Amino acid sequence: MRVKKFVGTTMHEAVAQMREEFGREAVILDTRLTRQRGIWGLFGRKYVEVTAALDTRAANHKASAELSQDGKGGRGMAPLANGQLPGLKGNSSAAEPLPASEPAINMPAQLAWRLYQEAIKADRKDSGQHLEEAADSEQMESWPQEVKGLQGRLVNNGVETRLAAAIVQSVWQEIAAQAVDGEELLAKVKERVAAMVRCVPPWDLSDSTPKVAAVIGPTGVGKTTTLAKIAANYSLVAGADVGLITLDTYRIAAVDQLRVYSQIIGIPLRVAAKPEELEAAIDSWSGKDLILIDTAGSSPRDNDRLGEMEAALASIDGVERHLVFSVTTSYRDLAGMIRRFSEVGFDRLIATKLDETTCHGSLLTAYALARRPFSFLTDGQGVPECIRVAEAQHLSDLILGDA
Repeated sequence: MRVKKFVGTTMHEAVAQMREEFGREAVILDTRLTRQRGIWGLFGRKYVEVTAALDTRAANHKASAELSQDGKGGRGMAPLANGQLPGLKGNSSAAEPLPASEPAINMPAQLAWRLYQEAIKADRKDSGQHLEEAADSEQMESWPQEVKGLQGRLVNNGVETRLAAAIVQSVWQEIAAQAVDGEELLAKVKERVAAMVRCVPPWDLSDSTPKVAAVIGPTGVGKTTTLAKIAANYSLVAGADVGLITLDTYRIAAVDQLRVYSQIIGIPLRVAAKPEELEAAIDSWSGKDLILIDTAGSSPRDNDRLGEMEAALASIDGVERHLVFSVTTSYRDLAGMIRRFSEVGFDRLIATKLDETTCHGSLLTAYALARRPFSFLTDGQGVPECIRVAEAQHLSDLILGDA
C-alpha cells in the first residue's frame, strides 16, 4: 500500500497528479484546502491537498489493462460508486451503467410491511398509542429468546419498535417450524431488511439533456457539503460537465461556502434569488451533464420558507428532489420532518452524519415513513471521499449494527 499527498492550486490539478502517478485504482483518503506557510498563515497562497492510497498488488495485476486505457474510457466513480461509471454523453467507451437496485419487493418483505401497518392501525384504533411505544408484549411472549433478542437489537439500534417487531415476526412466521440457530436467524433478518428497502443507482448522464437534481431538507443536516461531494465525484472522477446553483440567500456566508467548493472543484456556480433566475440559469446550461441545486435549510414549521423553495423548484420541469436528513434525528422530529416535506414533495432520500452515531436504525424508520428510495449516504466532512451510493445490503448491515 502506497500513501501520498498531492498538491495543486485546484482540486482538478491535484487529482490529475494523483491519476498520473497512481492511475485509476487510487483511492482518495482526504482532501483539504490549506495555505502555504507565511506569517501566521495569512499571506500564504491557498492550495488543495489530496491524500491518496494505492493498493500496489491490485495496481500490478491491472497494469496491462491500464496501459490500454486512453484516459477517458473506464473512468470510475470511486469512492462514490465503488469504481463503476454512470453513462456520460459522448463517452462511448465508458463502462455499462450500474444496474438498478430497486427490484419489486418480495413476498416476505411485503409480509413485514403488512404486519407493521396492522400494528399501527391496531394502536390507533384500540388505544391511540404513539408509534414509538413498545410493541404488545403478549404477541412476543411465545417467541424464542433468540427471536426476542433480535427484536431488541433492532430497537437498540434505533429502529422504531413496531417496525422492529414486524420484521422479526415476519421472519419467525416463515421459519417457526424449523430449527434455526442464532447465526442463521440473524442472516435471515438481514436479508429481510435488505429486501424491504429500495435504493437507486447513480444517474445515467448519457441523455442529451442535463440531469437536474436539488437537495432539500431542514437546517444543519449537511445539504451543501453533500452537494459538493456529489459534484466533486461526478466532475473530477467521472469527468462529467457539472454546474452548481444555489437558492440559499438567507444563511450568512452560504453562497461563499458553495463558491469555495465550486472554485476548488473547478465548476461554475450561479446564485438564483428568484424562480425566473433559476429558470434562466438552467436554460443557459442545456449542454451540461448534471446541474445540482442547493436550497436553503427550512424548518418544517417555516411555511413561508418552504413555500418559496417549492415555488422555485416548481418552475423547473423534471427536477429530482433529494430529501437530506441526519441519522441522528430523533424519531419524533424525523416523523414530523418527513410528513412536512412530503407536502412539498421529494423523490429520493439522502442520509448524512452516519459517522456521528453507532445506531443507524433511523435509516429504516425514515424509509418506512417516506417510502422513497435512498440515493446516497454520507459519513464525514471530507470532500469528495465521505459519500457512497446507497446499497440495500450495506443499509441492512448498518441497521443491524454490523457495518
